[in-house]
Amino acid sequence: MATQSEKNMVEWYSAERMHDMSKTWLSDLNFIKDEQIFLEELITDYTQQIIDDDVLTRAQDAATALLRTKRGNQKLMTALIAHEKDLNLMVDGKNELDKEEQYKTDHIAFIKKVSSFFYDYKAVKSEIFNLVTTLMKRDKQDHLLN
Repeated sequence: MATQSEKNMVEWYSAERMHDMSKTWLSDLNFIKDEQIFLEELITDYTQQIIDDDVLTRAQDAATALLRTKRGNQKLMTALIAHEKDLNLMVDGKNELDKEEQYKTDHIAFIKKVSSFFYDYKAVKSEIFNLVTTLMKRDKQDHLLN
């Protein structure tokens, strides 16, 4: 349930502001979608080192988390696109106060969902980069020793 301060915060959001927020979120999620493909390729490129190394469990956990974020990203994008289409009820000139209030409540929920998703995704991305950095350093050391 939304707190009074959250309701007040969204009360002053214009339809244009909520539209801009949704467009920005969708843009960021589309970028993340491309980034996730890169991260999958990065893990794939280092599969041999992962298998040969003691980081297999860590890599499996990171790959599982990445897959979860891919699914979450797609669900969030689909929901945001539907939310964006529903924005029309805010500007159609009809006084459907219950529907408009529900839209604002839904928008508050999206603020939280998107923020939470971005936080979780950044943690997964950071873990993958740390994992690959570790493998790259070990690979570099092995080449220097040989």
